[in-house]
Formats: sequence, structure tokens, C-alpha cells
Amino acid sequence: MVDTNGKHYSQLALTLTLVLGTFCTALTTNMLVTAYPTLMKTFSISSATVQWLTTGSLLVMGIMIPVSAWLLNNFSLRLIYIAALSCFLIGLLVSYTAPNFQLILAGRLIQAVGIGITFPTIQTVLLVIYPPEKRGTMMGLGGIVIGLAPALGPTVSGWILDNANWRDLFGMMLPPVAIVLLIALFTVKPVIPLKKSPIDAWAIVLSTTGFGSLLYGFSSVGEHGWSSPLVIISLIIGLVFIAGFVWREWPQSQPLLNIRLLKIPSFTIASMITALANTAMIGIQVVLPMYLQNVRGLTPLQSGLMILPGALLYGVISLISGRAYDSIGGRRLALMGTFLLTLGTLPFAMLTRQTPYPTIIMEYVVLMSGVALVAMPLTAASSIDLRGIQLSHGTAINSTMRQIMTSMGTAVLGSVLTNVASSAQPAKHLLTTAPLAYQNAAYNAAMHGFHAAFLVATVLGVVAMVFAVFVKRTPKGGQKV
Repeated sequence: MVDTNGKHYSQLALTLTLVLGTFCTALTTNMLVTAYPTLMKTFSISSATVQWLTTGSLLVMGIMIPVSAWLLNNFSLRLIYIAALSCFLIGLLVSYTAPNFQLILAGRLIQAVGIGITFPTIQTVLLVIYPPEKRGTMMGLGGIVIGLAPALGPTVSGWILDNANWRDLFGMMLPPVAIVLLIALFTVKPVIPLKKSPIDAWAIVLSTTGFGSLLYGFSSVGEHGWSSPLVIISLIIGLVFIAGFVWREWPQSQPLLNIRLLKIPSFTIASMITALANTAMIGIQVVLPMYLQNVRGLTPLQSGLMILPGALLYGVISLISGRAYDSIGGRRLALMGTFLLTLGTLPFAMLTRQTPYPTIIMEYVVLMSGVALVAMPLTAASSIDLRGIQLSHGTAINSTMRQIMTSMGTAVLGSVLTNVASSAQPAKHLLTTAPLAYQNAAYNAAMHGFHAAFLVATVLGVVAMVFAVFVKRTPKGGQKV
């Protein structure tokens, strides 16, 4: 294989470097949630303050992903990827050595810059350097890092917190990231053809403000509720600026983000399915540990181990589903995957305080199997009708949709859980007059909340099934998909 400069490079070495680098960045996305209580106690901060480690990271990622398409088309892949890994490494070092919470947050935001670039980059590169008949297999490999790593995060962080301290959540990642960065200097080559375009400052302002405000609004729902002026104003500002971004970008011949790709049915349908499946999965990953810890009394590590089999199977099936896509196409995988996603999610809406742990593990395994059949194969399917420069824009749009819908879905599930549980809470006077009855009623109220939240996730699976019916069977060339 030759790069854009006509020089030979190793396709395998480039792929493995991108996979390892993205795995390192992806692993940290869900790790800190487990450490929130520890950080709150260490720095004497509130839950609202510590939540900024997630909210702030989401904001930065939401801002960087739309810009990634322009970066990939204007700068060398080698420069971009090394810069992204360097940002991530610097962010880790800042958080690891931080004497206060403010610097931990600053380091986290710097890390998010790297994450926001590496996620869409690996997808774009795999679509560019491999022919259509091999894209499914390679996207399955990419799916391991994008889907498996965050799923492993809670288990890894639980083990670290039980055996070390919060600094090691960042410190443990320093050596592997430094090694991957060193390898990248030799293996990452400029394989994406550049199509230089002037930077549209107004488009960046509109996208940054729009996507940032929208993600902030959804992230604030859990703390402030849907009726909060802060949430409402943030969502309105986000929608207005995104509308302005669309209005500005739509007629552009060289847009910052080519949103006209949404007019291509095969791209939009496949992107919606991956976004819905990812939203349902993340929603379950957020709510299920709360049930396991708050209702069943498990420790963070124990709850992490409960979902570990499903996470590991996700990695195995991602590889298998990638090969299957190359053989049988995306439509059958979409139908099978969304069916298993719904089948695995529905039983969670019927959990009790006595549901056997093996049953919960199996339900989660079925859920993750469904998501694995959908995630990367459908990302490959979304590229059927995309050519050349459209691939980087398509990947950025796909990643942005997934980011926004995941944030929105998590907010919806969280608010449903809180509101339903709160409305079913027993009267306070029972706490003194009938404490046992109060405790039982409080448990039942919590279970009502969990059932409602899981039911919302099931609805997402059903909607994804409807979209799966319309996945394209064959590309323009006539090859079966």
C-alpha cells in the first residue's frame, strides 16, 4: 500500500496503531463515574461539581467531533493523530498530578480534545484504506475499541479504587499512551487525500455554541430537571445555533460539515440505527449499576463484574459481525441486532429485588450481542453511497448524532427514573409511624423508577427495529449487502 505521497506503508501496522490508541482514549470515558464519591470526599465538593468531569468532557467531545471532518481534509493524518494522542497524554498527566479538583477537570477537558478527534478518525481511516468488501471486518475491529473499552471502564476503575487510589485512574494510562504515541511516529502515514478548504470561523462558532449548549442542556437535566430555566434556555440556544449552522452550511460547496449527506437515505437510516442502539446501551450501562448498587447492595467492582461478560462478548461478536457484514450485508444484521437489543432490554423492565444474578447477566449478554451486531457493521453500511471526501464528513456526522442522542437518551432515562421514583415515594410520616412499611414502599418506588427507565430503553430498541427494515439491500454497484 502507498500513502498520498506515494510512499509504501504497512496497512496492518497503521490499523493496529489506531486501534491501540483509540482503545486507550476510549477506556477512560466511563471510568471516572465510579470514582465520584471518592473525589467528592477528597476535595469536599458537591455531586453537581464532580459531575462536570462527565459534562465537560461531553461538551468538548461534542465540539471537536464536527470539526474533525475539516481537520482530516486539511491536515495530514499523521499530524492530526499524533496531536490528538499528545493532547490526551498531557491531559492525563495534568489530572494525575493535580493538587485540586480544578486541575483534574482541566486535564479531563484536554483529554476530551484527543478523544473527540480519535473516535471519528479511526472510523474514517478504516473506511478509506480498505475496499468496500473488507470494510465490515475492519469496522468490527474498530467496534471493539469504541464499544468494548467504555464498557470495561467501570470494572477496571472499580478494581483500581479497591486496590489503589483515584490518581491511578489516570496514572495507569500514561505508559501505554506514551508507547502508542511513540509507535505512531513511525506507523501513521498520510493516507487520507487532502482537499484544502478555508476555515469558516462563523460555522465553528455556530457549531460550538449549538452542540455545546444542546449537550450541556441534556447533561443538566439530571441535576435541575426538565422544567429548569437553565435546561430550557440551554436547549433553546442549542437548537437555534444548530439551525443557524445548518442554514449556513447547507449551500456551501466546501462546508465545515457536509450535512447534505443526510439527504442520502442509506446513510441517514444506518446512522440512526447505530445512534439508537448506542443510546439504549449507554442508558442501560448508566441505570443498571444504580439498580445493582442501590437496590441489591453490590459494590462498584461487583456491579462492574456483573456486566463484564456482556462487555467481553461484545468484543468477540464485533469481529464476527464485521465479517458477517462482508458476506450477508447490513440489512440482516440490522434486523437481528435490533431484535436482540429489544429482547435483551425488555426483561430489565421487569426486574425485582430478587431477580437472580445469572438472569441479569444473561439479559445483559443478549443486549450487548444485539448492539455488537449493529454498531460497526451499520457504520460501514452508512458509507455505501459515500465517496472520497464524503467519508470523513459522514463519519463526523455519524459520531455527532451518536454523541447527541446518547446524551439526550441518558438525560431522558435519568429523569424518568428520578421522576417516577419520586412520585411513588411513600408519605414521610410513615418513617416514624411505620418504618418497615416505609422502607418497603421506598424500595417499591425505586423499582417503579427503574422499570420506567428500562422501558424507555426498550422503546429505543423498537424504534431501531423499525429503521432496520429500511436498511439498503444493495449498493449502486449491485454487490449484495
